[in-house]
Amino acid sequence: MFSMIKTLLWTCFLILIMLIWLIALPALLFAKYCLSKKIFVKMSLVARNLWGKTVVRSTGSKVSFSGYENIPEGERICFVGNHQSNFDIPSFLGYSGQPVGFIAKKELFKIPILSQWMRIINCVFIDRSDPRSAIESFKKAAEVIKDGYPLIIFPEGTRSKSDEVGPFQAGALKLPIMAKAVIVPFAIKDSYKAFEINNRINAAHIKIKLLPPIFPDDPLYYGKGELAKHIREMIVEAKEEM
Repeated sequence: MFSMIKTLLWTCFLILIMLIWLIALPALLFAKYCLSKKIFVKMSLVARNLWGKTVVRSTGSKVSFSGYENIPEGERICFVGNHQSNFDIPSFLGYSGQPVGFIAKKELFKIPILSQWMRIINCVFIDRSDPRSAIESFKKAAEVIKDGYPLIIFPEGTRSKSDEVGPFQAGALKLPIMAKAVIVPFAIKDSYKAFEINNRINAAHIKIKLLPPIFPDDPLYYGKGELAKHIREMIVEAKEEM
C-alpha cells in the first residue's frame, strides 16, 4: 500500500516538475535560435543535468557514473548502450555532463511539454513500423551528430525491464556509420529496479559505465553484424564487473 501511495505522489511530483519546466521553454528556444551555439549548449546542458538529477533523486535513487575518460574530445559521438528502464535517459542526462539527445519512439511526440523539450535538446523521433520513415529519421539524426550534438541509441530497441541484455539490432548502428561518429558504448545496471521490477517507484543504485570508444578507422566499425555483437559483448562483460 505504501509503495502505491509513493508511486502516486511521485507521478504527481513529476507532472508538477514538467509544468514548472514549461516556464523555461521560451528561454531555451530563444537561446537555440537567437544566441550562439556555445551559449545554447551551456544553457541546455544545465537544463539537462538539473532535470535528469531531479527525476532520479525524487525516487530516492542515486547514480554512480564512471568512464568519463572514454569520451573523445573534438569528435562526433554516438553513445550506444543497453536499455533497462525509463530511468536510463534521465540518469544519463543528469550525470554524463554531455549535451546529449536521443532517438525516441514516435509516441513520445504526442506528450505535451515533454515533446517540446525533446525537440529543443535535439532528440529525433522514429517510427519503427515504417522502414522508409525510419531511414529519414536516421538521416536527420546523423545531421544532428554532425552538427556537434551527441545522440544515444539503444540497439535492443526496447527496455529489457530486467538485468538481461537483449539481442542487438545491427540496423540501429546505421546511425553512427551515417554520421561517421565515434561509438562510445556504455553499460547500465540496476536502473530497472527504480520502477520496472514491480511497477512501483523504488530507491535504486543505478550504475552507468562508459566503455572504450570505437573509431571509424577501426576495421570492425563497418561490419554491422560483427560490430553489434562486439558492442553487446563489451556491455555484458562490463555489467558483470559493475
